[in-house]
Amino acid sequence: MRRLAYFLVFHTLLVAFFSGYIYALMYFDIDRDRPSMTGPNSVLGFNPGLSIVPRPSIYSSLIRTTSRSIEVYEGFTSELMAFLDPYQRFADRVEMMQCAKGDGSYRFDKTRPCAFDLNSAWPCTMDSVFGYDGESPCILLKMNKVYGWLPDPVEGATGVLVKCEGVTKDDHFNLGTIRYYDLDHHYSAKGWEALIEGKPDNGTFHADFFPYVNQRWYLQPIVWVVFREMQRDGFTRVQCYLIAKNIHVDLKSGEGSIRFELLVE
Repeated sequence: MRRLAYFLVFHTLLVAFFSGYIYALMYFDIDRDRPSMTGPNSVLGFNPGLSIVPRPSIYSSLIRTTSRSIEVYEGFTSELMAFLDPYQRFADRVEMMQCAKGDGSYRFDKTRPCAFDLNSAWPCTMDSVFGYDGESPCILLKMNKVYGWLPDPVEGATGVLVKCEGVTKDDHFNLGTIRYYDLDHHYSAKGWEALIEGKPDNGTFHADFFPYVNQRWYLQPIVWVVFREMQRDGFTRVQCYLIAKNIHVDLKSGEGSIRFELLVE
């Protein structure tokens, strides 16, 4: 009986000591506002990656669209709506600043992050089912958030450029016409027709949205890429990659880039 009481008290004290140590470590030693290691000292490094929404699953990178059944693409559109929900909810907050207008008026303020106008997403809206009921699917591109990172744009760019293309010539042909929609295009397009047409060469993650320093209500910049009039019933491989002076891109390893597949039925 004494031995049982001894082990009970011993393990109770051990658990209490361990819990107290973890609490003290989390409360006093770990900064809630910033990671303890950033940049080259971090496991993640200082090279932003690229990702897409929707992401089919952890086992597959195939995005399938069809006009035959809502069930096929319903999961994709639901994922897009869930991702865009904060952009809609935070749009009218007084703390949000209107950025990326190109007038030079924006100055970084940690307490006032940039708003993102979803009107720049045209024609990628829920009303159009993001193009997943036809042959012109919309893919949302976003950069992975890296604490404190600032872009060094290439000449003539207002931020980090992103470009998508087919992995092979056949893939590129199957993609049809590629167009990009972003804030740069939203504010600079001359006329309604130009706005609808989109950008032919690349999209831009505007520099005003950087750096990310764990701001409250922070919304990362997004770029929509639309593949118009894709070849039906063809398995098409796509690769997208970032372009900036301080981003290393390796298409084979996936650094600064991403690959996925599209199937339009």
